[in-house]
Amino acid sequence: MVSQSFPDASTEQVDSALRSAEDAFPVYRKLSGKDRARFLEAIADGLERDAEEIIRITDNETSLGVHRLQMELQRTAEQTRLFADLARSEEWLETREDKAEPNRQPLPKPALRSQNIPIGPIVVIGACNFPLAISVVGTDTMSALAVGCPVIVKSHPGHPATCEKLGALINEAAHATNMPAGTFGLLHGASHRVAQELVEHPRTKAVAFTGSLNGGKALAALAAGRLEPIPFHAEMGSLNPLFILPGALRERGEDIARGYVAAVSLFAGQMCTKPGILAAIESPELDSLLAAAYANVKVSQPIAMLNSEIRDNFEASMDSLKGHAKLVSISDATPDRSRDEAVCQLFIANASCFLNNPNLRTEAFGPGSLVLKAKSARELTQLGQSLEGNLTASLHAGQGDNALVAQLLPILEGKAGRILWNGFPPGVVPSPSTHHGGPWPATTDSRHTSIGLFGYRRFVRPICRQGFTS
Repeated sequence: MVSQSFPDASTEQVDSALRSAEDAFPVYRKLSGKDRARFLEAIADGLERDAEEIIRITDNETSLGVHRLQMELQRTAEQTRLFADLARSEEWLETREDKAEPNRQPLPKPALRSQNIPIGPIVVIGACNFPLAISVVGTDTMSALAVGCPVIVKSHPGHPATCEKLGALINEAAHATNMPAGTFGLLHGASHRVAQELVEHPRTKAVAFTGSLNGGKALAALAAGRLEPIPFHAEMGSLNPLFILPGALRERGEDIARGYVAAVSLFAGQMCTKPGILAAIESPELDSLLAAAYANVKVSQPIAMLNSEIRDNFEASMDSLKGHAKLVSISDATPDRSRDEAVCQLFIANASCFLNNPNLRTEAFGPGSLVLKAKSARELTQLGQSLEGNLTASLHAGQGDNALVAQLLPILEGKAGRILWNGFPPGVVPSPSTHHGGPWPATTDSRHTSIGLFGYRRFVRPICRQGFTS
């Protein structure tokens, strides 16, 4: 992979970009929804027009492959048009009105009218694993622009040329649709300094971040420690547990094994919803499922990871896990290190070890997963209760599992933002019903989604007018 070099933004460039965004805000927020929709639709048109060039640049930087990137680009264009429709309809205002009741006793009631307003310049720090859909032209940027907030994006150092191309495309669309100068800006920054300055800048009104737990925690502390603390919306680590109940094991264990290994390996496990653990009660049926899973792992093929740093981090996490769990299956294929390839690996441990060993709870960003064997239904529910926050949790159930489902489901609803029934979590549909969030440490605010239509709610606040006649 070859990537063009882009210098880090200077402190002066950070300040200039946010001053320009602040200057643009009063004008941009007052534009009609139709005008902002035209802007977003021009962006979507540009994505489709330049699709071949964008995919070539991105594949060169990430090795995600043309087919995967074609799907991601289509998704990105579709979600951009989804937010264009939101801008046009102005449903994001969520207007509520109470009529005046001047004769009400014992006190008159004034007229009240509440609706959302945009909060100001937004900083977006996007994902490494979705260079199109969760990056420069991703949900964060498009949802903020739809509701009237200017956006400054910090490019991801893993795909800076992709970011540069997409940033130019947005600015071209802004010029073609007469958006005010400063509505959008792109800054490069491999150095942590750039992200820190963007978060701490007094003109930044909120931040959207997708990345590691350590990075998210550090930036969240900066956002909270400002003279004027600001919302910091981070999507970080998640184990995305699968709970396989006895009825499901009896009825379709081999099918679950195939689906599990496929989910762990999908795009080299570089998915924020990759299942990091599978939990089930000890039984002959579980042994059969595991035998099928091990066999599927053995014949799985190496997959290129995003870059050498991510591959090295994955391999280090697997080496660390060997000190706390047993490696039970690994692909027979030999990865090509020159292509940053990795292979699927499965580990196993007792649920009791997981309950007492924090080293087993670390997310492995790559094609690795941990099987946890519980001795009883009680230990399985204890395991669920011990989990930290997750983006997803999955329940596989069958005949005779109703009582255990009734125990586990409320527990998992308290631990995750999305519960899957007899399914596997990789893949998120950017739709109105989607919720891609969860309790800490999955995100910094479980009330909000970073994918889907309602992602805009991170960038608005309600204002109430009382006593106004119009």
